[in-house]
Amino acid sequence: MPEPRTVGQPRQAALLKQRPFRMLSHTRFTSRVAQNALNFGLVLLIVDETGKALFSSLLVLALVVPSTVAGIVAGAAADALPKRLVVVAGDVGRAVVCVLFINGSGSVASYYLAAVGVATFAQFATAAEGAIQPAIVERGDLARANAISHAVGGAAQIAGLAFVTPIVLRVFHSAELLFGVCAALFVVAAVQALLIGSTRSPSRREIGGQAGEGSWWLTGWRQLHADPVLMHAALELTLISTALIILGGLIPKYIEDTLHLPVDVGALVLMPAAAGVILGLRVAAFLAHRVAHAALSTAGFLGFVVTLALVAFVNPEAEFLGGYGLFGFLNNVNLGNFDGGGLLAMILVFPLGFAFAIVNVAGQTLLNDRVPLHLQGRVQATQGAMAAIAASLPVLAAGALSDVVGVTTVMAVVAGLIGAAAVANIRSRGDPVPAARSLA
Repeated sequence: MPEPRTVGQPRQAALLKQRPFRMLSHTRFTSRVAQNALNFGLVLLIVDETGKALFSSLLVLALVVPSTVAGIVAGAAADALPKRLVVVAGDVGRAVVCVLFINGSGSVASYYLAAVGVATFAQFATAAEGAIQPAIVERGDLARANAISHAVGGAAQIAGLAFVTPIVLRVFHSAELLFGVCAALFVVAAVQALLIGSTRSPSRREIGGQAGEGSWWLTGWRQLHADPVLMHAALELTLISTALIILGGLIPKYIEDTLHLPVDVGALVLMPAAAGVILGLRVAAFLAHRVAHAALSTAGFLGFVVTLALVAFVNPEAEFLGGYGLFGFLNNVNLGNFDGGGLLAMILVFPLGFAFAIVNVAGQTLLNDRVPLHLQGRVQATQGAMAAIAASLPVLAAGALSDVVGVTTVMAVVAGLIGAAAVANIRSRGDPVPAARSLA
């Protein structure tokens, strides 16, 4: 059970003082550093080998497709089996994949096989982690817990992308060393998962059906379909996840063709997005139970779509703004291939990350709050499968089109389509139920 909160102690600090949540945050951070380092490393290796956006999109597809089949199985396992052991199995499985890659051929095909293997075992770890959190956190702390968890993910992304992968691949020039380091990190994460301790839930009133209703692979979908408010939140998470999956396949092409930078350097230029996510998480955690969910998600989507469209056209925007005294500094940036367009991209990705965090925390908190504990794994896995299915064909189409018509045009189209889908989901919502109303 969570330790009692002392009078006057900040609730967020109190969460981190609880051993189960603290160790859950530790294992998430360690495993996500390794996962992000591998994902980015595979992108760099594929770009070096092929130079085509389509192949980057295929890699993204290899990383997300396991969410459809393996994700549903992982969600059921997280609900039916000891959750800590499922996390350990996912981490150890990823470590084994890394070792097998080290002993493999190192061909392009092996990159895709490694991506599928790592992503498959990741489903088990992440599904169980997602099911553990609402079981060890009190209902009133769910928004803060989600904010902390996403901040942990953002910090892990920075560590993996900005430090681990560039140092190992660009300094030591060894893919095998990168996979070896990540294997060790996954083993550490498995040990940290064992130290979470009891995952018995604090007292909370359950909402929804009983365990074991219907076919296990449809349980998550039935739970979403039975609750319109929950379904709308799941669709919001699916839309924002789909956008990120598609962008994941386009970013290497965007960095090379629009920013005119090497992919590893350009990835550092886009790191302010992580800072935006961290700030957005703090704001979203404060607002999640104080502002109507519909208003919060609408504001987040509006900011995301508008900022993504601006990011797509950074070069003409930098030239236009540079003509005004206030933005004249954009004309004075000239560090190799890094110019005003690159600086404007750095500025714009900050609010892009902020808007993403607003949508993500709002939707995830509502999902955690309304789904019964015994269904958390399956519902979250179902939502992840929805995003993977929705993005499967678009991520390939976007990659192929960007090689033909240019990545700027494709990113602008993605922004428009995501915006239109978000508007349709919001308009069909009906009564905009505040997140606080679902608390009991």
